[in-house]
This record gives sequence, C-alpha cells and structure tokens, in this order.
Amino acid sequence: MRLEDRTAIVTGASSGIGRGVADRLAEDGANVVVADVRRKPKRTDHYDRDDGRPTDERLRAEYGAEARYVETDVSTEDDVAALVEATIEEFGGLDVLVNNAGVQVLEATAEMTREQWQRVIDVNLTGTFLASKHAIPHLIESNQGRIVNVSSVNAYLGGAGEPYSASKAGIVNLTRDLALELAEDEVTVNTVLPGVIRTPMQNQNDEATRRRQAEKTPLPHVGEPSDVANAVRFFASDEAEWITGAELLVDGGYMIGGY
Repeated sequence: MRLEDRTAIVTGASSGIGRGVADRLAEDGANVVVADVRRKPKRTDHYDRDDGRPTDERLRAEYGAEARYVETDVSTEDDVAALVEATIEEFGGLDVLVNNAGVQVLEATAEMTREQWQRVIDVNLTGTFLASKHAIPHLIESNQGRIVNVSSVNAYLGGAGEPYSASKAGIVNLTRDLALELAEDEVTVNTVLPGVIRTPMQNQNDEATRRRQAEKTPLPHVGEPSDVANAVRFFASDEAEWITGAELLVDGGYMIGGY
C-alpha cells in the first residue's frame, strides 16, 4: 500500500472533495485525521451516495483505517494548533497535510458584506497558511513530508465570486512560496486545481449554472471527488517525491474548453 504507516490530516474532510480524499488515503493505508467544523457529512443529491456515516467512522469500517475526527475551524489558529497537537499525540508524527477546507459566497460585489468577504479569505487562504505553519515542523521531521493544497480552476478563470477566486489564486502562489521555502528540508508542496466536481458546494449553484458548467467541460461528465482524490494521493506518494511547486488540473478539460 502506497501510504501504509503514514499519517495524514485532511481539512474539510466531512463532505465533498475532502471526504473523497480521506477515502483514498485510507484505502492506501494511511492513518487519517478528519478535520472539519462538523463531523457528519452534508447530504445532497450530488454526493455522499453512501449511508451518510461520519467520515472517520466510514474509514474505520470500510478500510480498517486508523481514523480520528477533530473539530476544527481552520480560520482559528488555536483550533489548528490543537488539531496538529492531537494528531502528534495520537499517531506520533505527521507525514501528509491536505489543505482542502473551503467556503464560497455567491453574492455580487456591490451587495457583499465585508464579513462575507473576510470569511472566505479566512477559511480558504488563511486556513491553508495556518495549517501549513503548524504542520511544517512535524513534516520536516518526517522523511516523507508532503503538503497538498486544493485550489480551483477559478484561480485563473474567475467567475465563482470574487473572494473565492481570489483565495484560490492566493493558494496557488502560497504553494510556490512554500515549495521553495521547504525544498532544502525535502518537504514537497503541490496543488491540485479541480474543475466542476459533484460536491455540496457545487450544489449551491442553481440548476442552470450547473448545466452550463457541465456543457463547458469537454469530457462528457463532470468530475467526482474521487477524481481529485487520485491526484492528491499521487502528490502524497513516493512516486511524486521529486515534484514540488507543481499544479495539476483535474477538470475534464474545462480550462481548454473555451470557457
């Protein structure tokens, strides 16, 4: 198994892409710490087609994985510090950090409040910084330290609401900065950029928007969380040990499809 005896934190892992990532890492043998503001997944028509068990419970039942849930708001530094501390206390180390937690606000700029803007930046971008900050000393101690950040095609295309797109663009550049900073310590830092993926966040869009996005995806279906999870697993594995600062599109051709 690619990730046997390694420990991973996945933020935003109760639903959507994070849940899919946690599934894949556990399937590959990793211990998984599920970090989210809630334990139970969101129920939608677009994902969580299983029985809705909390992610940590599902990982133990389906894969026999060592899994733990830690309630975490990634925008709060005390929460993030406690998350990393709990991980080290339980598993003795940390090898992989997946910064996936994210929120979105669908509001025109002129009608958006400062609080709405700040919440998206705080969770998506500042949360990635805070989790990385507290994880780095332990990732350096690991001989297989990996950070995988989840950005979005909207980092380059826009169109998903200004704070969301801005935060995702920030993640791309934070990835590059961290990759350079941590190269001497042999900790790799990479990012995946999903396109249209069936998740609870995607379900916030109205049906016409979802249909339009699907039509702009050249491959004949939109993506699943497992598609993104496969890319994250690659970056977390030994096969990617000489790749850092890279960006991997997981978008079914959306970026080249005439957006």
